Amino acid sequence: MKVLFFMPDNPLKKNAGNRTRALSMLSYFKSRNFEIDFVSEYYTGRWDETDIIAFEQSGLADNTYVIKKKPSKKNILYYLLFYKLPNFFYQNKAWFFPLQFPELVTLRFKRAFKKILKKNDYDYIYINYASWAKLVEDNPFVKKSIKVIDTHDFITAQLQNKNNIGQSFKEEIRRISLFDVALAISVEEQYIFSQFCKNKVVLAPMMLDKPENLHAVKEKSLDLIYVASDNIHNQRAANWFFKDVYPLLPGNIQICVIGQINEHLSIKAPNIISVNFAEDLSTYYQNAKVALCPMLTGTGTKIKVVEALSYGLPIVCNTRGIDGLINKTNNGCLVSDDPVAFRNNIMKLLTDESEYQNQAENALTAFSMNYERERCYRNLDTVFEIV
Repeated sequence: MKVLFFMPDNPLKKNAGNRTRALSMLSYFKSRNFEIDFVSEYYTGRWDETDIIAFEQSGLADNTYVIKKKPSKKNILYYLLFYKLPNFFYQNKAWFFPLQFPELVTLRFKRAFKKILKKNDYDYIYINYASWAKLVEDNPFVKKSIKVIDTHDFITAQLQNKNNIGQSFKEEIRRISLFDVALAISVEEQYIFSQFCKNKVVLAPMMLDKPENLHAVKEKSLDLIYVASDNIHNQRAANWFFKDVYPLLPGNIQICVIGQINEHLSIKAPNIISVNFAEDLSTYYQNAKVALCPMLTGTGTKIKVVEALSYGLPIVCNTRGIDGLINKTNNGCLVSDDPVAFRNNIMKLLTDESEYQNQAENALTAFSMNYERERCYRNLDTVFEIV
């Protein structure tokens, strides 16, 4: 079978959950011997020639197309007349056509996408994000392909402070309904989309391998591990934790902060280890006792929570931290939105061995039952009709 897989970002840049998600889906298709044509957008994915070569050599796809959604500005007249002006109206951004929903497909990009479809027949067309759904809308070259959208997130909830909620939600549902199958990463999103969309809405949670050499490290050097990218939700969360919780903790607790969130932290202390990027997180997870996920806003499953569960790490988080999890209780997470209670949950895990072991076992069980790769693969087999 053959699949056209569109993802605007570069999945090999594993510094955000959405890229990890796309990478896991590409790995699934590869494991089931699909022929894969991969399509991405040059500027959105921040690709360069080195990135493209690395992806082509990764073996994740049989053919790779990295397309630019806009031409060069070297010829400014051509840029304005043949890209900027036509695209202004195509994307519905004129003041008399307020869309209230992000439109990322440019006229130039859709034409290039059509050319790929015209030359090939696909069993499946797989699109990441509702904001790119117009790639298949009114597209005659889709032919008989089964259209699949990986929603990743509930976009209306993400943009509720910017857009008219009613109009945004209506447009999001309309776009998801353009597809034959919608994949929801969380139980909450599956419920919402299945209530309003007439197509098939399937729960496809984040899937990861069970780590090798689990519990290989006996003497752990890190008390707490906090993994976060630099989006606005993580910035708010980190600010809350280091302003309201961190001062309540003993000064000898070793905290490792990993990810681009470090660029937004002004706090410096001997017990805080900052790692802006880690190619492989396994060493850090293996050396940590407890994972942190202080999320105050945002929607969808937190990939870092699933990663921590896979290592059998108990997690201390806010209510938003367990969003998307299939099991809301007995899952290895201690939950509180109060700074003092949050601090107490951390100390309970670091000082009470019995409580720690109980939560570690819950974490591993929750992962094995819901997110372990092969178990998830078997569920996807029913979606993609693999016997």
